Amino acid sequence: MRKPVHVEESPVSKPLELVTIPAPPPESRVRRDARFATSGEKRTRYHLPESLESSSPVGYRTRVSLSREEASTLLSLLSLPRPSRFVPGPAPTERELFEECSLGVLSARQSTNFRGQREVLLGPKDSEQAAALLRRMGRKEAPVLDGAAFTHVVLARPYRTPFTFLLTFVGHKPLASLLTVPLRAWAKRFRHADDIPTIGYLKELHLGVLADAMERAAVIASAGTRRAQVFLEPFEQPSDAAALRELEALVGLTSAERAAGWRISLVAQVGHVSEEERVPMERPTARRLGAALLALRSERIQPGVNAEPSAPPAYQARQPLDVPEELTVQAGRAAYNAFARFTGVSRERAKELLLLERIDVLTPHGKERLRAVREELEQVTDKLIARLPLWADLALGRALSRNSARGRKAFALAGQRIYVGGLSRREVEQSGLSFAHAVRAFGAAAARGALVAEVAGTTEIPEGCDLRGGVCLMAGPVNQNDIGKQFFGSKDLLEQAFAGRAPTSLLVWTFKAKTVADPIGNEQQLLDAARKGALVDLRPGPHEVVAVRQGTALGPMRQSGGRVNAERAFGDVGNFVTDPEGREIPGNRGTVWPVEQADAPLWPGGTQ
Repeated sequence: MRKPVHVEESPVSKPLELVTIPAPPPESRVRRDARFATSGEKRTRYHLPESLESSSPVGYRTRVSLSREEASTLLSLLSLPRPSRFVPGPAPTERELFEECSLGVLSARQSTNFRGQREVLLGPKDSEQAAALLRRMGRKEAPVLDGAAFTHVVLARPYRTPFTFLLTFVGHKPLASLLTVPLRAWAKRFRHADDIPTIGYLKELHLGVLADAMERAAVIASAGTRRAQVFLEPFEQPSDAAALRELEALVGLTSAERAAGWRISLVAQVGHVSEEERVPMERPTARRLGAALLALRSERIQPGVNAEPSAPPAYQARQPLDVPEELTVQAGRAAYNAFARFTGVSRERAKELLLLERIDVLTPHGKERLRAVREELEQVTDKLIARLPLWADLALGRALSRNSARGRKAFALAGQRIYVGGLSRREVEQSGLSFAHAVRAFGAAAARGALVAEVAGTTEIPEGCDLRGGVCLMAGPVNQNDIGKQFFGSKDLLEQAFAGRAPTSLLVWTFKAKTVADPIGNEQQLLDAARKGALVDLRPGPHEVVAVRQGTALGPMRQSGGRVNAERAFGDVGNFVTDPEGREIPGNRGTVWPVEQADAPLWPGGTQ
C-alpha cells in the first residue's frame, strides 16, 4: 500500500531543517569493533587491513561527529540558488583544486565507484573559451557566466562492470543463444548497446550524483568564497555541433576515446562570488565538512535483520532506533530542490514528475509490500539462473550461475523506511525534458535526499557509536526488476503505486537508524585489489582521472616524475580508522604532497 509522500507548495528551493535520529539508550549502543587479525587468525571482512598503499584521497575514515551548527551549515548548501555572477578573485592553490576534485569526481559515487568518469580542468583563459562555446551550444538550464576561475569538463562512458558482462548471457532462447549471445556482445562493444534500459540509465544517474557533489565541493574547498554553475543537460544535440567539437578538442578527446564511448557529459564553471552570495563558513568548519563528506559510506547492513551469521555480535541484535517521519520529509524536500535545480522546472512540476513509493516496514502493509518485492526479485533471479546458456556457463566454470546467485544480496532491502523512485518517460517528455536529462536530475535528487539522512545520522554522534543512521542508495533491485520486465514478463516495481502512468523505476533508498557502521571490508574492496578488487574499480587517484590544461598541454593532476599522490584530502581533521587501542593502519594517513607545489597556484594571476 503506497503512503503519500509529503510535498510543499513553493516554486523555489526550500530551506532544510535539521532533524536528527534520536540516540538509543546507552545499553543499546554498539560500534564497529574492528581489530587487526592476530598471528595465525583467519582474516575476515570485519578485520582491519594490515596496511594501505593508495593514491586515493579517501582512505579508511571514521564518521565526523558534526555539531548542530556544522550540520545546519552543510544542510544550507542543499537549497542554495545558482550563482548569478562571478567576480574577480585570487588564483586557487593546487591543494584547493585537489580537494575540490576529491569531493567530486574522485569520490562522488561512494561504493559503486565505477571508473566511467574523468575530467579536464581548464584555467581562467581556457574557461573564457569554454564559456563562449557553451553559449554557442545553447545551454537552457542556466545562464553561462563570465569570469570563471576554472572549469571542470567531465567526460563519461557507458556503464560496464562484471555484472553487465553477466547480462550478455541473459534472456536468450536455448538454441538461438549460440548466435544471439555473440551478436549482443558485438553490439555492446561497438555500438555501446545496453542489455536492459536501466544499465544505460546508470551512466546518467552517476552524472547526476556527481553534479550535486560538485556544487558542494566548490563551496567547501574555498570555505564559502567560490560557487559552481553546473550544466547537466546532455550535450548530444547542441545548437551548434561545431562548438561541441571545439570543446572536445580543447579537452583533448581523441577519436579512439570517442569510439570507446567517451563523451563530454557535464560542465561546471567555478568562480568567486560577491559577498552577498558567499556562504558564511569559517575555515575550520569547511575542513570538518570536507572530511565528513569523504567519510560517508553506503550502509547495507541493518543490525539484527540482514547481517551474515559470521558477523560479530554488534551486528546481530536489533537496536531500538527509528528514522523519524520528519526526517523523510526533509529528505524529500531536498530531492525536489535538486530536481528543480538541475532541470529548470518548477518545484510543483518536480513533485509531480518524481515518482516515489514508500515502503514503511513499521506497518503491517509495509511488511507485506516488502515481502512481495523480495519474492518477485528472487523469482527473477531463479529464472535468470535457470535460463542461462549452459554452453557458456560450463565454459566459464559455472561462474555465470554462481555470480548470479551471489548477486541476490545486491538487492537486499533492509531498513526502516524504504523508497522506490523513478520517472515516467511520457510525463517527462510532455514537460519538454529529454528523458536522459531527467534521469541525471533524478540522480542528483537521490543523492541530495540521501545526504540529508546521512547528516542526521552523523550529528552529535553519542559516545560508543559509529553513527546514528545511514543510507543505502542502490540500483540493484530495479536492475533485477528490469531483467524481469525485459525477459520474463514482470511489471515495473512502481506499477502498483502508479498504475496508468507507465513508470520506470530507477533507484531504491533504504534509510537505516543504527549505531554500528558496515564491515571494514566494504571499504577495503574499493582500496585493495587483493580484497575483491577484481569485482570493482578501485578508488582512483587524481592522476588517473583528472587532467589539468596549462598552456596548450594536458597533464595528470598530482603526478610529478615518478611520484603520484598519497595525500588524504582534509586529512588534518584526523578522522582515520584505528583499532580500539588507537593503533593506526600503516599508510592510511598517507603523505602530504610537497608544500611548494600544493600551495602554489596552477594558473597564477587569478581572475581580473
